[in-house]
Amino acid sequence: MGDQSPLSSRPLWASVADGFYVGSRDGSFLGYVDRQADGAWRAFDTASRPLGDYEDHHRAMDAVSGAEAVGAAPADAHVRQGDAG
Repeated sequence: MGDQSPLSSRPLWASVADGFYVGSRDGSFLGYVDRQADGAWRAFDTASRPLGDYEDHHRAMDAVSGAEAVGAAPADAHVRQGDAG
């Protein structure tokens, strides 16, 4: 009869300033994405720990959403290795 598990809602992203996005799901904070001076998009988890730098904000948002789901940085969070502080 199909999967009876509840559907997880998609993350909601709000642009709160130029180059700065905050993510939430069902009212819970996921983390944020911040454009760096060099043009990279740095992803941060719920505790403001950097997850990695990405070439575009969509990949950075995916990293934040993925980190929330598994509780750690995704394996590909090193697109720009060494840039994240």
